Amino acid sequence: LADGSKHCETMAKEEVDRRVALEAQRLLVHTTATSVAIGELLGFDEPTNFVKFFRRLVGTTPEAFRQAHRLQR
Repeated sequence: LADGSKHCETMAKEEVDRRVALEAQRLLVHTTATSVAIGELLGFDEPTNFVKFFRRLVGTTPEAFRQAHRLQR
């Protein structure tokens, strides 16, 4: 039972992380807010933590993501 509970906690954290990353992507594409401001809005105390989090989940930096998706418009 303990292993199942830990698995559920991990799955829940991964889902929360995915949703935070999705909101970050939305804000990067649809607002002019800086990466620092977006990171703060999403609860990151340090800009570097937001960049590391974003890169881990999305595969690129927030600014590179913004540039790539703004060019497609």
